[in-house]
Amino acid sequence: MSFKPRRRWGLAAFCLAAVSASAALSLAASERAGLLWGSLSEDGLVPRSASGFVMVEVGSPTQSKAAEGRADRFGVGPFESPSLSDDGLVIRDADEVREEREAAEANRPFQQVTVQEGETLSAIAARSGVSVKDLVRANEIRNPDSIQEGQVLFVPSSPETVLETLAYVKELHRKEEEAQKNPPRVGVRYYTVKEGDSLWSIANSFGLDVNTLFGSNRLSGELIRPGKSVRIPNQDGIFVKVKSGDTVASLAQKYDVYPEAIRSANGLDLAARLTAGEEIFIPGAKVEIDEAKSALVERRSASARMIWPVNGRINSPFGWRSDPFGGRRSFHTGLDIKAPHGSGIRAAMSGVVVYAGWMSGYGKTVVIQHQNGTSTLYAHCSALTVPAGRRVSQGDIIARVGSTGRSTGAHLHFEVRAEGVPVNPLRSLR
Repeated sequence: MSFKPRRRWGLAAFCLAAVSASAALSLAASERAGLLWGSLSEDGLVPRSASGFVMVEVGSPTQSKAAEGRADRFGVGPFESPSLSDDGLVIRDADEVREEREAAEANRPFQQVTVQEGETLSAIAARSGVSVKDLVRANEIRNPDSIQEGQVLFVPSSPETVLETLAYVKELHRKEEEAQKNPPRVGVRYYTVKEGDSLWSIANSFGLDVNTLFGSNRLSGELIRPGKSVRIPNQDGIFVKVKSGDTVASLAQKYDVYPEAIRSANGLDLAARLTAGEEIFIPGAKVEIDEAKSALVERRSASARMIWPVNGRINSPFGWRSDPFGGRRSFHTGLDIKAPHGSGIRAAMSGVVVYAGWMSGYGKTVVIQHQNGTSTLYAHCSALTVPAGRRVSQGDIIARVGSTGRSTGAHLHFEVRAEGVPVNPLRSLR
């Protein structure tokens, strides 16, 4: 019966050839479609587990081993892994998708423009061949003198398309409002701090605003020790303890969020009443500004004032403002200082760099911890010139001005924090 081993070897060879052919076809399809392959890694903060997330290193399918160190790593998911046999899996040519998008944009009855530095509605209207009145009406602009650099406007192609443009703008606003009113139910996980971690690096790893970590954990300061457990919510926002007399409506007004958003995130129905002492999540909210801490920072820095990190004009001060992206009222936690792209950014005070890297909407960011208990943050940089762990002196160049992250143009977003809470930088600068 000597033929049986040959049959088994033949079957094994056939299966190996089939798998190799499938891999080759998949690689060819990905290259043709402009797709990227990812190499899985188990050492990221987002594990490949029941969470459904995997860590991937992005690069070209034909990328050499020498270039792998330059690959970008990020978490992908949650999803179930598809296969080429799935009915819903479609591989399309990247050029075809781009052409369809460009054709759709060309057929729109309006043009999307971004307000540049110093531009006015009159200048934009004149350049586009429409009246200021039509531009104001199409974009639902309440105050024509309040447009900001980086703001997106939709310019109708003619007086006849104003109403069609307005309908599009209204639909955008409706979808944005709907998303803000219906966040997902809040969920939390816990992360154990490792050596070399900072709150900034942890927040970035989970795609959260660092204010969310400060507002979700009882922290005595910004420095955290290895072994400490940090609560990580599944969305930006803060946990607050309900006080006597608090209602969903009063908390929504206090933190400038929709009441529907609080109910959605906490699974509350319209008849639900809040109980004093219970904890509730406020989606999208940030930690409250503490005037006592602001005064404390001023006293601490009285003997060693901070220097201005760049020379330039303040585009947006510390405090409440209209968000340049969505127009909704939001609290601006620092100063936006206009400066030429590539200008050197100086350390406002001596200290230790506790974070240097990409940080969500902040873009390329440096955070320095100072001996007096405060920290400073430098965001939207084009390049970083210091690594985490470096001790720097006041005036050292730590980065270059840029517009990375959620930015409206080249500028420095500068923050001063005391025990994690943002305070007005103007109280510390000289």
